[in-house]
Amino acid sequence: MFEFTDTRYTHMPFASPGENGEPKQFCCIQIDGLWKLYHFTGRKWKRVMTGLPADATECGPTAEYEDGIWKISFIAGGWKGDRRFRLYRMYGLNSKPMAQKFADVGFVRKDQVCYGWRHGPVIIEEPGRIVTLNFHNVAYLYRVSYDPFQPNKLLISGEYPDEEIFSWTYQPGMKLLKSVFADGVAAYKCAMYDGECFYAERLVGFEDRRIRKAQTLGFAVLPAEEYITETEEFIPNHENPEFE
Repeated sequence: MFEFTDTRYTHMPFASPGENGEPKQFCCIQIDGLWKLYHFTGRKWKRVMTGLPADATECGPTAEYEDGIWKISFIAGGWKGDRRFRLYRMYGLNSKPMAQKFADVGFVRKDQVCYGWRHGPVIIEEPGRIVTLNFHNVAYLYRVSYDPFQPNKLLISGEYPDEEIFSWTYQPGMKLLKSVFADGVAAYKCAMYDGECFYAERLVGFEDRRIRKAQTLGFAVLPAEEYITETEEFIPNHENPEFE
């Protein structure tokens, strides 16, 4: 998976089982200095035409096949006139994106909306429940997604205050935090698929990257309380805040 025939920069991989159980691949490919959303048709990488402004940055795709269509979420923003980033949802590859929340990181999966900002927190909204993750000893968050085979396992990429990059798995509720290492380095903006890991390998500059399949994969347990404070609030469904 995640094979490319040209030299364009790629990152933000995500794969999910499709109609016949085969993996459907999504990622972002850089075009003229801007990241755009793509999916693999089985023969080639094809642009997902979101209809957003031409100077928009599109990143962080996740997707699930349900009700006979691909339900996609992603982060986008940064265009002239409105630099704010939002979490979007699409029902079908050719549908119109719908803004869910203002956010720098996050995803939508079924009736769960996960969204957050570059410095945190990350908020997970579900019917009747809101979980908030506040981060410590973390400078930036760059991506929050999930393992499609273990949806309660978040995949978080970011940067420590000393500028070291990290990649984590975190399981809310269980409060289990682990570092993820691919080929001896942090598995930056990684995707997990059926035990395999695909990550954005750095080439030259910080975002000059190519998606690569990890040849070796390692985990190290971290003390969750040193990095994440998790709180949980139960609310009636009708009080769940909506996008404004």
